[in-house]
Amino acid sequence: MKVFLNYFLDYFRKDFSLIAHLLTLTFIGICIFLNYEYEVYSHHFRVINYSELGVLKLWSMYAFAFIVPVIIVSLFQKDNKIIYNRKYLLFGSLALAIIAFDSSYYLLKYVRPLLSGSNSYAFLYSCVSNLLSLASVMLPVFLIYTLVKYFKPELYGLRLNGANLKPYLWMILIMIPIVALAAFDGDFLNYYPTYYKRDFSGSGLSENTKMWLFELCYGFDFISVELLFRGFMVIALSRFVGKDAILPMVACYAFLHFGKPMMETVGSVFGGFALGVLAYKSRNIYGGIIVHLGVAWGMELAAFTQL
Repeated sequence: MKVFLNYFLDYFRKDFSLIAHLLTLTFIGICIFLNYEYEVYSHHFRVINYSELGVLKLWSMYAFAFIVPVIIVSLFQKDNKIIYNRKYLLFGSLALAIIAFDSSYYLLKYVRPLLSGSNSYAFLYSCVSNLLSLASVMLPVFLIYTLVKYFKPELYGLRLNGANLKPYLWMILIMIPIVALAAFDGDFLNYYPTYYKRDFSGSGLSENTKMWLFELCYGFDFISVELLFRGFMVIALSRFVGKDAILPMVACYAFLHFGKPMMETVGSVFGGFALGVLAYKSRNIYGGIIVHLGVAWGMELAAFTQL
């Protein structure tokens, strides 16, 4: 844990603007309140029937989450303001497009007809929807890496670089009591476990087999989340703007959780910030993958125990 502590101390010591961080946190907090008070995401931005216009609207939502922290951070920079960094804005916009494309599940528009008629349709649909990030996130992200010279040789933090992963296991232990408390919340149990929110009858598979396969596919989606948010938006884009890439990522990450329980969205702000700092300082995302999978499967398990 001493390594982590040094990471954060170094982050808060060098070129740190408390006001910029507080203003960004206030912005995110107001957006979270308005979203859950007035169901803004559900009524105006949730993509219905995989429409192209819906994906564009979703991109505009993430663009709003991205540009406001960029402006806030720029206001407190003396020089090299990130609002004027064209490479950062260009690749940041590409990241937002990938987020919107993936979180809209647009590719299911073409996959659903291939699955229709199967006795296992509901089960296959749920598993494939989580595996689609192979095409909607990983493919474009690695295509950018192949075509662009700026992000080599770090490979979005997938190179170990002598990383010490043991401290991340302590982070999971710290999260266990928080997840356990959340399991008693009504909103939490209305959403989790995600496995039991679907009807998988008629698939011909045993209950245990279906559960393990579903949870495996469910976990895979979080790997692509870490690759995109911490690998691309922090490690890669920090090549242009340094640690100032973190706050815009945190805001977009919080918006990604709209539609989930409010406390999970609030937690994503602090979790996203912590993982962003750790990814920036360590230059790898493996720790984030460990924590994210641990928390995600932990929430599933905690909800299972309540049923």
